[in-house]
Amino acid sequence: MFVTNQDAKEDHGKKTQFNLLLIEDNPTDTLIVRSHIQQFADFILHSVATLSEAVESLNSRSFDLILLDLNLPDAAGLEGLIKLQHYVQKVPIVVLTGVDSAELGIMALQRGAQDYLIKDTDSHRLVKAIRYAIERILAHDSESSMLGQLDLDTIETNAVIKNNPNTSPYELLTRRELQVLKLLGNGCNNQEIAERLLISMNTVKTHVASILHKFSVTDRSKAIIQAQRQGLI
Repeated sequence: MFVTNQDAKEDHGKKTQFNLLLIEDNPTDTLIVRSHIQQFADFILHSVATLSEAVESLNSRSFDLILLDLNLPDAAGLEGLIKLQHYVQKVPIVVLTGVDSAELGIMALQRGAQDYLIKDTDSHRLVKAIRYAIERILAHDSESSMLGQLDLDTIETNAVIKNNPNTSPYELLTRRELQVLKLLGNGCNNQEIAERLLISMNTVKTHVASILHKFSVTDRSKAIIQAQRQGLI
C-alpha cells in the first residue's frame, strides 16, 4: 500500500498540528527527540523502533514527515531510506543519525532524504529542519520548482554520465548544488544559504563538500573561481 500526504497537503494552510513519525530503536535517543519536539505544540510525535513497525504505522495513518535513524535492527545504513521510498510518496524524510559523515550525507540526499541531521542537533535546529522539509515539499508540488528532493537530479546526473563518460565535473552538479554554488558566488554564508533554500546548515555543508569534490578543489573560493571561469555564476 502506498501512502501520500495529499490530504495533509490540501489542508496544510489550515492545519494547526502535524504528525511526525520517528523511526528510532534507541530508547534514550527517542526520549531526547521527544523532549525537543514536545516544546512545540504544533507537532505530534509518534515513534517506532523498527522499519517494519514504521511500515505498519504508515499503512494505518498519514504522517506529515518522517524522522529516520540509519541504524535500525531490520535496516542498516541507507537501506531503511531506500525501502521507505517504496512505501511513501511525497512524505518528506529527514535523516537523524549519530554518524557525522559528509559522504553519507551526500548519499542520503541523493537517495531522496530532505535533510541530514546529526543527533546532537538542538531542538530549534531540529524543528526548523522539520518545518523547512514540509514547506519545501509543498513548494515543489505547487511550483514544480528546484526546491524538491534530489532523486530526480541524481537520475539526470546518472544519465549524463552513462551517455557521456567524459562529462566535465561542471555538468555533474545537481540543480540544488548549482543553487548553492550561485549563492556562494553571491557572497552568502552557510546560514544565509540555509535560509534561502529552506535546508539545514548541515545539509548546506554537505552540498558544499560535494561541490568541492566534483571540482577537485579544497575550498569554496577556488570552486567559485572555477565556476566563474565556466560561466556557471
